[in-house]
Amino acid sequence: MNLLTDPLLPVELAGSETPLDLPSLLAALAREEVTGLPFLRAHQQAPFHAFCVQLAALALHHRAGQGDIPGEPEVWRDLLRRLTPQWPDDEPWRLVVADPAKPAFMQAPVPEGTADPHTRVVETPDDLDVVVTSRNHGVKQALAADAPPAAWIAALVTVQTTAGFMGAGNYGIARMNGGFATRPFIGLVPPGGAGAHWRRDVAVLLRCRDWCLERAPDLARDGGHGLLWLLPWDGSASVALQKLDPWFIEVCRRVRLRLDATGGLVARATTSKAARLAAKERCGNVGDPWIPIEIGRGSVAYNTTPHYAAMSAVLFRRDVWTRPLLLDWHERIDGPAMTARFDVLVRGQGTTEGHHRREMPIEGKKRLGMLMLPAERDRLAQLAGEMIGHARDLRLRVLKFPLLTLAQAGAEEISLRDRTTTAWVEPWLTRVDQAVEPVFFGHLFQRAEQGEAATQAWIAFLRELAATIFNDAVAAMPVAGARRMKAVAVAELRLRAALKKVFGGYLEVETADAG
Repeated sequence: MNLLTDPLLPVELAGSETPLDLPSLLAALAREEVTGLPFLRAHQQAPFHAFCVQLAALALHHRAGQGDIPGEPEVWRDLLRRLTPQWPDDEPWRLVVADPAKPAFMQAPVPEGTADPHTRVVETPDDLDVVVTSRNHGVKQALAADAPPAAWIAALVTVQTTAGFMGAGNYGIARMNGGFATRPFIGLVPPGGAGAHWRRDVAVLLRCRDWCLERAPDLARDGGHGLLWLLPWDGSASVALQKLDPWFIEVCRRVRLRLDATGGLVARATTSKAARLAAKERCGNVGDPWIPIEIGRGSVAYNTTPHYAAMSAVLFRRDVWTRPLLLDWHERIDGPAMTARFDVLVRGQGTTEGHHRREMPIEGKKRLGMLMLPAERDRLAQLAGEMIGHARDLRLRVLKFPLLTLAQAGAEEISLRDRTTTAWVEPWLTRVDQAVEPVFFGHLFQRAEQGEAATQAWIAFLRELAATIFNDAVAAMPVAGARRMKAVAVAELRLRAALKKVFGGYLEVETADAG
């Protein structure tokens, strides 16, 4: 099972599924023929994309000194072998290598003469993966029995390049802000599918190698290690950043694949006494081209769910965030139609809190200019801040008390300590962000382009949203029949008053029909 020569990866080409080896996949990406990678689960797509981008950049520039992006499998096969010249039998590209002192694909060797410590059996690739679920809800675990090699390849890439701390001896990667954080993948995506996205990111890295070195000067300019699974690992020693190439591909866990008695794949793992890389104090600020750095908190990596407020801050707040290399527009590489994509698997302490993928289309040079020019970014930051405040006001100053009035049956004095009614109200308030999320950036750009008319449209949208949520709550809220009419009447009055107080400067709401 050699990734350089065996067709282990199912790939969709023009709508039909074809198994390819890794060089053929890179060549198909270069030719922009790939329409899908069906062996990847949703949360594995961004890590595998990043792996292919980093691998191609290392092969083309750092090791081979080649700047073009070839579309021939034999060229890629040669380039990848040049990354591992001391292993003529392709051990670093094989899924199973019997000798533990030799590397296998994404599997670090033990030092020569050391007994094999990999004893804990991991029977399925989804058990090896990074997703952690509560009581096996969400994404089911340990279902991938008799899994094909592609499932193991996807799991290896995902866990070795994105895993966090999972208890004693299971350390996480360096590209995240702490052991319970996440590795975000944030950048601009061109139209055209997986191949266009991959070509664009590879081209940007090849053109902007110094960007990583400027942001992480500890990294080696030349001669650094790129493929960390080539290095022997005794479980105790950590590798210093000074020994790494700027585009290094990380491995954070000690794991080896083996064949079981039936000829199927199974993993064996062991723990380590220290993280593979000595970079804890960097808090994820290691020059990664996909990771925004929050300069206001000591230069630490992005680590939050990508809702519209967090996205706005990264995109527009120059005083708070340093945007990653791949989120910037690059002349002669990028076109006028791009999409800002935030792909984040949010992690907690021993939990996975959801895979989130949010996108903001950017259409035309005018909007690109707004995103890239400092003065325009500052203007968008101000407008976005106002709109975020409006949405917060809608939740807390407009809707909360009328909804509590309903829940508390029209009480004259609203109790904020009533946990039952507060719990009833919370889902209705959450609907504000759920409704704002898909339209926020469209309204933002319209406000930037059209001024007051678009502002009125935004406030009108919020007002209609308030009415919709309130009316739905009236229909669904469990209010005793004898007190229902009074509760609804009092709640309506409070809603009208709140709309006038909060948004009266934008719209005439005195005669607005809140019901």
